[in-house]
Amino acid sequence: MTQVLQDRIDTTFAHYDVNGNGLIELADFYALAERLLQAFGEPASSERGRELVEAYDGFWDVLVEHCDADRDGRISPREYQRAMTEAFVDGGAFDLVFPEIAKSLLDIADTNGDGRVDASEFSVLLRARGLSEAECGLAFTHLDTDGDGAISVQEYVVAVKDYYTNPARDTPGNWLYPASLQPA
Repeated sequence: MTQVLQDRIDTTFAHYDVNGNGLIELADFYALAERLLQAFGEPASSERGRELVEAYDGFWDVLVEHCDADRDGRISPREYQRAMTEAFVDGGAFDLVFPEIAKSLLDIADTNGDGRVDASEFSVLLRARGLSEAECGLAFTHLDTDGDGAISVQEYVVAVKDYYTNPARDTPGNWLYPASLQPA
């Protein structure tokens, strides 16, 4: 695996390890979901809120299935790196998991319900992830590959897959976590 892909996996591990204890746990996933719900002002009890939490539950289940080698309910950096490489970077599990998560994220981001995620809506999603306003604008510009002023589920899924599988630095996927462009 290239250093670029390794850096990206490390970046997402750090993103998922919300409490910073060096492990990814179910509580971290609930914290991520809560962070997004708060950013969008969406109650967890709403239909959209429940769908997001359910999508994170499903994503957690898949990660545990693929990553938690010792079945202790926690994913270490080593477990995550190995499994992400085997299942998602080199394997075919990506298409089974990420489209559902992407759709849930973009459904929450579509706050005006027009079926499109525009730059301001997408910015809220990325700022909840920790990006600066400038990074959000750059990310949107690079991820809106058809230039229609919105991020579609397809554009987002392609970017996420690109992020995990394409070692080039000049592709749309790089802009999901711009800090990952800098070696740790």
